[in-house]
Amino acid sequence: MDSLNRPNLYRYLDRCRTPEGGYCYFRDPESGAGFPNGADTCWALAAFRFLGSDPPFLARTGRWLRDERDRNEIARLSPYLFWFLEGLRLSGVPFSSEDRDCLVRETARLLEDWTSPSELPSLFEDLAPLLCLRRKASLPLSEKEKGRLKELLDLEAPPPFPLPELRTRVVLMEESGKFSKAMIAKERSKESEYRHPVFGYVIVPGSSRSDLFILRSGLLLRKDPLAPVEIRSMESLLLLCQSREGGVGQVGGAVPTLEASSAALELGVLLSRFSQSEERIL
Repeated sequence: MDSLNRPNLYRYLDRCRTPEGGYCYFRDPESGAGFPNGADTCWALAAFRFLGSDPPFLARTGRWLRDERDRNEIARLSPYLFWFLEGLRLSGVPFSSEDRDCLVRETARLLEDWTSPSELPSLFEDLAPLLCLRRKASLPLSEKEKGRLKELLDLEAPPPFPLPELRTRVVLMEESGKFSKAMIAKERSKESEYRHPVFGYVIVPGSSRSDLFILRSGLLLRKDPLAPVEIRSMESLLLLCQSREGGVGQVGGAVPTLEASSAALELGVLLSRFSQSEERIL
């Protein structure tokens, strides 16, 4: 699956790059509008990774991330910590001992920083990417952390969850190491309840709301093959989200962002894998 206009997408990503080396999704080189930030820089680097290309001036981007990370206190807290550290990882800058310590400290803070079950979805949204990053950095959870994570997951309200939250829950169950493979597989299989014949996936069962992030959550959970008609439907939805200038919005007609553009490219990779699986089956 390669139906996105890649040359225009390259140009959009390059347009979002600032002289400092960071990225901003509403960057306008002609007027000078737009300031670099950790989130957009992280998503831009991820987009280049899915494109299979090194970003231009990558060393400059790495230096900007490191300098901003060192001087900005908020970069030590979620979700900013993930954006800066993942950006550094994607730019090839090794984590310092301080980075690693900060990652462990922020995990500990999140595991204790809640007052009611209603706060758990937002807490889990911050926690899941940090735990994935810890795994990539070879910083496994302690047994105490694993136990605490399981306690929080057991406290969560019963489903149905919005589909991205279901995906987050499965990730955390896997990272905790405290749930059996059968329990995780059962939770993952609930993905089928969110399938829609037109939109591919919807936010909750029975809804008609869908966007690129919902589609991505569904495909990341899915295990069984996609039918050809499902692949064509999702490809069409993906194309509707790409602007003439190359950037991709969350839904058709939405303002393009670097996060949505990265998600679109990841969807393209996922759909290609499912297409290849379907060809092998046929």
